[in-house]
Amino acid sequence: MAESRDFNDILDDIVLSEDAQEKESYKEGFQAGVETGNADGFHLGYHRGFQLGRELGYYMRIVVHHLELNDTLDPKYSDKIIKQLQKVKDLIDEFPRTNSEDHDILKMAETIRAIKIKMDSKVTHLRQNLDTIITFLTPYLPLANCHMVEFFTQSHWDRLLPSDLQHYLDKSNLLDAVNIFWKASEKNNLYSENEISKWVETTRNHCLINNEYCLNPQGLQKLIISQGSNMQPELKITEFMNSKKSYEVQSMSAYVASLHNLCGATHCVEAGGGKGHLLVALSLGYQIPSLTIDCDEKTLRNAEKRVKIIQKQWHAIAKKINKNSEVKMSNIDSELHRFAPAFITMDTDLTEVVQSQFKCETVKLLLTGLHTCGNLGPDSLRLFTTHQNVGALFNVPCCYHLLSEEVDGGLYDVFQRDYGGVGDSYGFPMSEHLRGFNLGRNARMLAAQSIERVTARKELPNRSLLYRALLQEIIKNHSPESTIKEGKLKGISCQSFEEYLKTADAILNIGLDSCQIPETTIDCQWKKIVLFYLIRLCLAQVVESVILMDRLLFLYENGFTNVFLVKLFDPVLSPRCHSIVAIR
Repeated sequence: MAESRDFNDILDDIVLSEDAQEKESYKEGFQAGVETGNADGFHLGYHRGFQLGRELGYYMRIVVHHLELNDTLDPKYSDKIIKQLQKVKDLIDEFPRTNSEDHDILKMAETIRAIKIKMDSKVTHLRQNLDTIITFLTPYLPLANCHMVEFFTQSHWDRLLPSDLQHYLDKSNLLDAVNIFWKASEKNNLYSENEISKWVETTRNHCLINNEYCLNPQGLQKLIISQGSNMQPELKITEFMNSKKSYEVQSMSAYVASLHNLCGATHCVEAGGGKGHLLVALSLGYQIPSLTIDCDEKTLRNAEKRVKIIQKQWHAIAKKINKNSEVKMSNIDSELHRFAPAFITMDTDLTEVVQSQFKCETVKLLLTGLHTCGNLGPDSLRLFTTHQNVGALFNVPCCYHLLSEEVDGGLYDVFQRDYGGVGDSYGFPMSEHLRGFNLGRNARMLAAQSIERVTARKELPNRSLLYRALLQEIIKNHSPESTIKEGKLKGISCQSFEEYLKTADAILNIGLDSCQIPETTIDCQWKKIVLFYLIRLCLAQVVESVILMDRLLFLYENGFTNVFLVKLFDPVLSPRCHSIVAIR
């Protein structure tokens, strides 16, 4: 039999033998792989499951902590925050504790992560940006908080300016340095390698003009339209307001009216409305029931009389601007604008005030304010977060120096000692993230100055700033026991220091009229005063950015994500140009 097999048969046997051996080896290898893989897979699955359980447990601890904490808070978290926290808790509660084939475990985990990330990402990102600005600002807070009166007595030039910048300014001619500053401040200026330009550029890079959180008016318009509302036409009022106020009302009223429609509000409430400029436009121009609230009863009484006069003249002084054409208005409802005297705090029941004034039951509010002074701005934000009936917020803040701030004794200027908040509800900071951080009163006062207006108009400080600082040095040297009440010498305008000194001494009566300072010394010190003033002014936009971003972060921390900063006005025309817009 063996002899009958040829070479091809032998080759076939070899191939078949190899094939059989391969199959046997595969079977043995597969079995070994299964046994090993089961063990490896078990350990891998065990560790991955442990990691997932730990992650979900971490989320659950955070959620439960805040839900329990809410029972002790006053004011409590908003309903929006509670709903988000409860949603995460419910999803974790529903998550299977065993390997269930009826559930897509990975998908469920991703859903929980997505909600958690959505809650955290904006807050985390904003905190990081705010930290960057504060890290830059903190070493310069003594510069921002200094008082120009003490320029010579406290050696501001030598102590407070960055050393490289100071050395550069010492060697510079006043006119040349000022011109470099103006050019560096131009928006389209090409960067130049000198210390003045570096300083201007660095401070500009730490403020809202180079910040992703700040919309321009066109961006706000797109936002309103994208969320389902139409933009209302602008309203132009030519009488009963100065040009600045007329510009502000024209710019703001159309956005407020559009936001009013978007959030389905029944009434608009203006906090600290004073003369009621904005709500005159809203009630007469857009037929929105409006309530002006202000703590000054006399101002409100005068405002009511004034509004009645405006109503009679409305057809002649007001026009709607529609596609570049002006259209007169005639039909108005004079009963839509009401006034209520009240000092607004975070505890004010706006719903009750509106119901009382308009004799209505169903109320949904848009809370606005055109230049809300001091703590009225922060309290307006707190009212929005805690009152469900406030559907939207449109707030333009001002007077940062009137904010209450936790006092950090001795760190900042002398005026800060007398200003503090009541309890924990300070005007600054509002966010939990900045709790314990102080700016200082003079820094907040600096934030109210507009570098855009100064540079656009090329305004240098009044020479009386130099004279007052020189006077302070003379008083320190010749009458150190004398104290001058803040503002006592305010408004003195003189052509020379000699004249200023005589005028001041006539007011103070402390025998300084015989003191003399050479004109050459005065000219030299004038250079330092001017350049120091301009360098310090660059920090104004940085400090204001911290204040505004802190308020934005406060809204984020309270669960509101549909919130925005808007550069609403031209800062040359209206220096307090930023607004905070929030939609529930």
